[in-house]
Amino acid sequence: MTSRTVLMCLGPSSQGRLEVRPAPRQKPRPDELEVAVTAAAVNPIDVRRAHGYGRRLLSLLRAAKFPAVLGNDVAGVVSATGAAVSAFKIGDRVYGVKPPSIDGTYASHVVLKAAHVLPAPPEQGLEALAALPYSFVTMWLAVRGAGLTRHNAAGKNVLVHGAAGGLGTLALQMLSAWGAAVAAIARPEDFTACRAAGAVAVVDSTDGPFTSVSGIFDATLNFASWEHDRSLLGCLRDGALGHATTVHPLLGNFDELGWMRGALKTASDKRHHRAALPPNVNNYAWTTFRPEAAALFDLRQFVELQCVRLPIAMRAPLANAAEAFDHARNGGRGRALILPGRSA
Repeated sequence: MTSRTVLMCLGPSSQGRLEVRPAPRQKPRPDELEVAVTAAAVNPIDVRRAHGYGRRLLSLLRAAKFPAVLGNDVAGVVSATGAAVSAFKIGDRVYGVKPPSIDGTYASHVVLKAAHVLPAPPEQGLEALAALPYSFVTMWLAVRGAGLTRHNAAGKNVLVHGAAGGLGTLALQMLSAWGAAVAAIARPEDFTACRAAGAVAVVDSTDGPFTSVSGIFDATLNFASWEHDRSLLGCLRDGALGHATTVHPLLGNFDELGWMRGALKTASDKRHHRAALPPNVNNYAWTTFRPEAAALFDLRQFVELQCVRLPIAMRAPLANAAEAFDHARNGGRGRALILPGRSA
């Protein structure tokens, strides 16, 4: 096959420096397809991985070697299909997600599992869809880890910390659509956006440890800060469903302490937090991303109903990708996209 263009991260020894390079295109396996990439989103995890975060555990997935192509989200047009793929054909507009790897989505052409790809509705732009899959799936896994599902969410009181970020915004949108009463913890300047996303109440994030809302929620979700995790557990009522966090120290523990001490520290952290749960609360989860069929099913439904969206703050070609990384590194509002087909 002909060549493609990739954005290569040189890794921590080069301070996460990025280079645009040519690379051979890969032939899809029978259950895969190739996508000519219109847009790929930069998520905070990509910025951290560029500097080596998570390398010890990610090495188990063969996703820690540098130089590497980062990125999980993708939207574009099918350019080749594997022999067993029948749901898509060349020319179809699609969006989807890749698991962590060293051959990610910051490239002109990407090969991924057909099971991790969704058809793009004709009325929706590919750039907007590129911002959704990784964040939605991660959020969905956290919601499930806290014990919430589409079948039991109606009428439940849920507290979301980090509600103005990507994961939090999607949680507000999904949970309110499922009939939950969602309270948002955010900065005052983000209150309006949180209400627009579905929050029925807002809590100032500077008011930790959130004693004003302690003991009243059926589920809590932490997308913001590990230092507030114990405080959020106190917001659960006795007999609540549970709590999940995406901002836990799992990867960092192993990076900093090695295999044995990292495992002991992780077990200790989880044990201490579980001990702080109110009586009769069983669900306590540290969420890590992986493609999940049920999450992608729900994402497709919400996209087709136009119920989920994230603001796009900036767009950059591969040559200017460092600007998109800077936006994510500095906690900029809205998603930054890399557009491999756009010239600098």
